[in-house]
Amino acid sequence: MRVISGLFFCFCCLFYSLEGYAKHYSSRQIEAYVNKTPDEAEDSVYALAKYLSKPFDEDYDKAQAIAFWIAGHIYYDDYLYNNGQTTRLIKSYKSQEPRELLKSRVGLCGDFADLFNALCKKAGIRARRVSGYAYPAGRSLTLRDKQNSAHAWNYFYDGAKKIYVDTTFMAKGTTGASGRVNNLRHRRALKEIKKDSQRQRRVNDFDTFYFDFDYKDEIQKRHYQHKEK
Repeated sequence: MRVISGLFFCFCCLFYSLEGYAKHYSSRQIEAYVNKTPDEAEDSVYALAKYLSKPFDEDYDKAQAIAFWIAGHIYYDDYLYNNGQTTRLIKSYKSQEPRELLKSRVGLCGDFADLFNALCKKAGIRARRVSGYAYPAGRSLTLRDKQNSAHAWNYFYDGAKKIYVDTTFMAKGTTGASGRVNNLRHRRALKEIKKDSQRQRRVNDFDTFYFDFDYKDEIQKRHYQHKEK
């Protein structure tokens, strides 16, 4: 009888441990789910957060789905940042509300970070925006370098642990164009980028290293550096 009871106890432990394990999804499973996001789920921050977090129990998995969607669907405005008038344009650039970014699909790092924050909040995840600098490792920052290296990213809490996420870097600085600059070439680029953003983009288009990344590890593996203010 003791043997049977012992076996039953072991079976129960195994069953519940497997049940708990099933709540943790692989990145590949999360990527596959994100790639199936329907158009109607992208109409609002609330609807998108609800869809992306629906199948997952853990905040880590929910946040990963959110980060994957942003990195795969939002373009970084490379034109705005690198057209030789960086400082003037950034000062005149008006940050987009998360709902605006869902429509434009193009923005700067602060827009990416604010959207991640907003989606996490709707999904019940504690997240924060981080302000600082991102630049090649080993380089000292002059005042001018700081102006051109200003950056924003996020962290969220997985239990008591901070998990750092940079959806801008996940998107590999994908070039885009905002409609805020009155330039014909820029507007044409925006038109093309909007067409492309409506197509289903696969998750291997982005860099998963920057979900749950470590500052010291980044220096070794990416030769780049995030530094908080």
